[in-house]
Amino acid sequence: MAIEPDEDEDDEDRHGRSYSSPIMIGRRKRITQEARAILADGGVKALTINRLCEQADVAVRTIYRAFGDKDGVILAAINEHMDSIRDFLAINPGRGDVDSVFRELDWLVAELFRSAAFGLVAIGFYFSQTPRVEAVTALRSVPNDRAWRWLDLCRRQGFLISGLDQERVARHFADAEYLMYHRWAVGEIPNDMLADELKANFLLNAIGVVSEPERGRLIDMLTSIYARLGAVKKD
Repeated sequence: MAIEPDEDEDDEDRHGRSYSSPIMIGRRKRITQEARAILADGGVKALTINRLCEQADVAVRTIYRAFGDKDGVILAAINEHMDSIRDFLAINPGRGDVDSVFRELDWLVAELFRSAAFGLVAIGFYFSQTPRVEAVTALRSVPNDRAWRWLDLCRRQGFLISGLDQERVARHFADAEYLMYHRWAVGEIPNDMLADELKANFLLNAIGVVSEPERGRLIDMLTSIYARLGAVKKD
């Protein structure tokens, strides 16, 4: 396989230009797409710079110039993945109610199972001991936006407890959701229970920020889900 030359990049170096030419943008796109494919196939261990160069048909220095390091490539892949999720949800928006939340969670779980290896990569980045802020922000965006829509609906309907910092509450919802994903990633939650665990987790957080009668309705929903999970004790 012939690796495509980088002469145009050298020209950019000599003239002090940034790597934002159409050619470089196209290469970045191709590299990111190939990285997503490799990560989806075998996770972080499968992604080596040499393999990525071969599949994207670029030189090693192109990758390091464009992304800095391997983590930079993974970050770009995560950002592109989250962009695709946000794009899908933008054309299929929910109303913000609990039923919409549950449908979105069902869809996200199906997407996770469709590319479990990539999902494990994203979850690992979220809980990394040396996190990339950009990765955490991108990953948090979908559950944060979902929680925000639900909170805003509750506020407009008069159920949301007054005085709460809505942005902080939405972030707590997002962090709690990723704890469920992490429990799944380490084998604590089986595949067939993940969607219900996510829904129960959402309701547990929701119950604490709304007033009656909405709180009672959510408790009833939580009890029903717990019954399916076998988490309700029989008298």
